Amino acid sequence: MEIKIFATKLHYFFNICNFVVFRSRTMNRIFSLEKKFPFYAQPDAMDCGPVCLKIVAAYYGKSWPLSYFRNLCEIGRQGTSLANLTEAANALGFQTLAAEIPYEKLATHAPLPCILHWEREHYVVLYKITDRFAYISDPANGRVKIPMSHFITSWQIREESNSGRALFLQPAEAFTNKEDAPESSASLWSLLPYLKQHKKIFLPIAISVVFASAFSLVIPFLTQLIVDKGIKNENTNLLWLICLGQLALFSGRTVMDFIRARLLFRIGARTSIIMLKEFLAKLMTLPFSFFDNRQASDNMQRVNDNQRIEDFLTNSLIGFILSGLTLIVLGSVLLYYNWLIFLIFLTGAILSTVWSQSFQHKRKIIDQKKFKVLSANQQLLLEIFYAMQEIKLTGSESEKQQHWEKLQDRSYGLKLEALQLDQFMQGVGLFINEIKNVFITYAAAMLVIQDQITLGGMLAITYISGQLNAPVTQLIEFARVSQNTRFSLQRMDEVHQETEEDAGLPETPMQQVPEDITIKQLSFSYGHRGSSYVLKDLNLHIPAGKVTAIVGMSGSGKTTLVKLLLKFYRANTGSVTIGEQPVENIHARAWRALCGVVMQDGYVFMDTIANNIYAGAELKDENRMKEAARLVNMHEFFQSMPFGYDTIVGKEGYGLSEGQKQRLLIARMIYRNPSYIFLDEATNSLDAHNELSIVNNLNRFFTGKTVVIVAHRLSTVKNADQIVVLHQGQLVEKGTHSELLRRKGEYYHLVKNQLELGKLNHYEV
Repeated sequence: MEIKIFATKLHYFFNICNFVVFRSRTMNRIFSLEKKFPFYAQPDAMDCGPVCLKIVAAYYGKSWPLSYFRNLCEIGRQGTSLANLTEAANALGFQTLAAEIPYEKLATHAPLPCILHWEREHYVVLYKITDRFAYISDPANGRVKIPMSHFITSWQIREESNSGRALFLQPAEAFTNKEDAPESSASLWSLLPYLKQHKKIFLPIAISVVFASAFSLVIPFLTQLIVDKGIKNENTNLLWLICLGQLALFSGRTVMDFIRARLLFRIGARTSIIMLKEFLAKLMTLPFSFFDNRQASDNMQRVNDNQRIEDFLTNSLIGFILSGLTLIVLGSVLLYYNWLIFLIFLTGAILSTVWSQSFQHKRKIIDQKKFKVLSANQQLLLEIFYAMQEIKLTGSESEKQQHWEKLQDRSYGLKLEALQLDQFMQGVGLFINEIKNVFITYAAAMLVIQDQITLGGMLAITYISGQLNAPVTQLIEFARVSQNTRFSLQRMDEVHQETEEDAGLPETPMQQVPEDITIKQLSFSYGHRGSSYVLKDLNLHIPAGKVTAIVGMSGSGKTTLVKLLLKFYRANTGSVTIGEQPVENIHARAWRALCGVVMQDGYVFMDTIANNIYAGAELKDENRMKEAARLVNMHEFFQSMPFGYDTIVGKEGYGLSEGQKQRLLIARMIYRNPSYIFLDEATNSLDAHNELSIVNNLNRFFTGKTVVIVAHRLSTVKNADQIVVLHQGQLVEKGTHSELLRRKGEYYHLVKNQLELGKLNHYEV
């Protein structure tokens, strides 16, 4: 919840900060040439808030890993709010003030750096502001200099409001006294242990690199021999010999390139597979909250990072070594011919490099904008394809088409901007390169005229200068690629640094006989500490071998309670015990091994029907599987499918209705034959006939098991041994169906909304 500050309170705050503002801005001016303002890139889409805090902390001389800031911000799937950032900054030891202020106040009185709410969905750090430009450190785009009109448009809350939200921070003593923590140690050297596994392969690679460099060294001398000895002396035999030698050199280099490419592919591909195996193995050990608080695309990006690392090992690394050797070898030859020509080449290469690098930041910003537009375009197209039924029913064809066309216009504008920038950059770069070549040609020609070198030497110099252009470009590209690879390694290392689920607890198997589940003073809230409780001071006893039904209005905390019992989340306060053992002392895998669960958003894997029922089971018993299908009235349907139980279902497989998916999930739970059963709206998609039959079958299957059912339908819960009624996260009623109806309380009104009064009286009996 953002804090809105009135003008008088703002004035009071700014008066207090006047000295701090003067000091910080004066120091900024003094040290602006000596030290760049900090910048860190956000690894995930929702990390901009924590990264902004990391940037501000780094500005004041403190460094902690990003995971530390994430935990303080209690980041969720939707990122973090300004209130979360404020609380996190307070925990770091900052004095903070979150405010909605006009631009005039921000430009003249606000202490910098501060965190701004940007484009209504992002956070950036403002560290300098002038009459014409604002300077921000953007976790998504780097350090950016923005024209004031663009700045106000991106920062303001509403169009033409000229005001926006900001979080002002000043370090207090608590911040100064905090100890730094080590950052992620991931770097290109992190690849060394993987490369050591292939050390036998590096010898032939090294030999091929040496031969390739030797070939590059010989060719210019052969060129000189052709002119000075072959043509000048009209020695055709020598010409044939030299040409055959060049052909042999070319053939040898080609063979070496093929061999090296295959060996490098083996190293890169195997290293990538090993790293991906370790990454996925680590993911499987992380708690559910890790996935619940991140977008799937973020983890997919980390998987794609493996491809970037493989490309680095396969192409960029050896390209860097070859380019370096080529520069050393051919540069030495050029220096041998004439130091002045070498100096001309070096000057041109430096100018070309500086010119090219000066556009990298602008290109990065345009690439980021293009990526956002392309991502939005892809998302819109997927929405159109998946939601075509609703589009036609609501008559939204024109609206969606116009939306898509606007995205294409934005994409065209960005592509044109990128083309113009590239043309300008490449045009001037080519002009610099041509001037360098002209000067080299002129200098070489003068040396020929002065009889300092031969005509063949001039051709050799021209050849060498041309061959040296590519290595310079490749070295510049290597610097960019290596930086991206290092970023990928850091992104993957962040996952490896995450604490595993129930780390340190022994995975001791639990006894199969179900025990009582006792909940005492349980409270839980999602997100920030100040968020409202979803469950509050809950006390509940779930008896072993009995059926407990949980009912209540939507949002009363029913599903959350089930997830807490399954150790998907940790309670803020209170306890859950299984028998006499606190659930915190039981390893999650050991506990879930005894549980059969059907959630309302359960997932059908893209696999055969049989494997979907077997999911997670070590023993695969076909008769037991078919019996589970019979209990949910699906055996005949599965048998009638094109390949019976071997038919592929799931997202890209044979289509199942929602009711059929739900019955398949229930069959999966039945096959596990668990001691504890948790059903969350497990029959809400079934028709009345199938529901009645399946509920009767389940009631027999429940015998001797501890069962927790979350449901709205009366037919599902009325036979439960106890019914628990939740309202706004609190237990308000508990009893059997008939007892609760006689009380005419919350449960009575829930049932009344489902049934006519006459039928309700019938159920009271």
